Amino acid sequence: MSWFRCTALGFIAALYVLAGRWAFDRLASGNPEPNPFLELRLWIVMGGFLLATLGLAHAAHRGSAPEETRLDVPLMTALGVFFGYLCASAAWAPDAEFALPKLYEVVLAGVMSLGVGLAVLRQQADRVLESFWTIVVAATGLLALVGVSQFLGGGGGARLAVLGGGPNVFARLMGMFALGALYFWKRGGRTWLWIPMAATGVLLAILTGSRGGALAIIGGVLAFLAVGRIPLRRLLLLSLLATVATAAVIAFTPLGKALSHSMEERFLKLTLKYKDGDVSEGGVYLSGREVLYARAYALGLDFPVMGAGLAAFPALGLGVYPHNLFLEVFCEGGVLGLALLGWVMLAYLRSAFRGRRGLDAATVGAAVLVLIGSQSSGDFYDARSLFLLMVLSACTTVAGAAPARSQLDTCVTAEGAT
Repeated sequence: MSWFRCTALGFIAALYVLAGRWAFDRLASGNPEPNPFLELRLWIVMGGFLLATLGLAHAAHRGSAPEETRLDVPLMTALGVFFGYLCASAAWAPDAEFALPKLYEVVLAGVMSLGVGLAVLRQQADRVLESFWTIVVAATGLLALVGVSQFLGGGGGARLAVLGGGPNVFARLMGMFALGALYFWKRGGRTWLWIPMAATGVLLAILTGSRGGALAIIGGVLAFLAVGRIPLRRLLLLSLLATVATAAVIAFTPLGKALSHSMEERFLKLTLKYKDGDVSEGGVYLSGREVLYARAYALGLDFPVMGAGLAAFPALGLGVYPHNLFLEVFCEGGVLGLALLGWVMLAYLRSAFRGRRGLDAATVGAAVLVLIGSQSSGDFYDARSLFLLMVLSACTTVAGAAPARSQLDTCVTAEGAT
């Protein structure tokens, strides 16, 4: 039963990270009306909620043993207050028509993030993480094959993306693919297999032309190397194999020309030389993000304490979303919302520092990947996996440490004594 729960939890958590807003009605012809009950994410969250109830029931019968996960009470408390405040901000939203759909997404993210923290109780940490990363690598590996096939079939002229998702989304998924490969490399070796796979994920992210995605992958990989305390000898071997794999792809595959073009056009000309349509004058091209950032910041200054309310940014006609997690929280939740988000970050950093010897490098790297990516792409729901990854990392970190009585254990023991 324990093996089944670990596998199911890893599977559901991975699907939650990967599925996004995909719905079964996309399989139908035409343009059917949106139906929340046909969205995969709803059923994923319901599965996570069911496992959370099982985790609570299981935890009530015994304390935690070595190598088993335990509840991170400070992080869970911070997350609960933060999500609760975001839900409450719907009360002063300027337009309920915009606020209600976003409230639904905030509730889904909150239930899933907190639910994973409860569902993982008393489980073998290694089994949960292995199941999670197995599904992530398998799913993103298939998406990588689909993406390459579509890219080559289209002549290699467009930015790489799959299944109707944007290039930024695909870049983030390829970052997860690369970190998943690094997870299995650190866990079981086989450098000849996992390092080329990780390098492939990075190269496919470059093909998307997403500069924010590329920066996020760099940050995620650097976090993996730092947290994993990779020895210099292994790091040199990793760099060598990644370089060889990259050179082989550029020299001997049809992707080489496309990679060179993407690097030149998206990463060099646009980022370093673009200004007012003239690539010779210098400047930086931000795809219009600077306008959205300025609008979000100005809206936050207009309502500095509690923000303008949930989904105020699109409701006031300022854009679909600010493309920055912190600015989105600031303009809609004010300084109070930012403070609560900061509380979540500090609670996780405290947990990570205290359990640094047991941290899983790939999971931390994935959290860093999503955090950096959310500063230039996507809305709050697109950053949902940041909170789940923090919970998953914190709950599994303490498993390798000496058994310590959590607050939940103390409460359960006290109830049993009475």
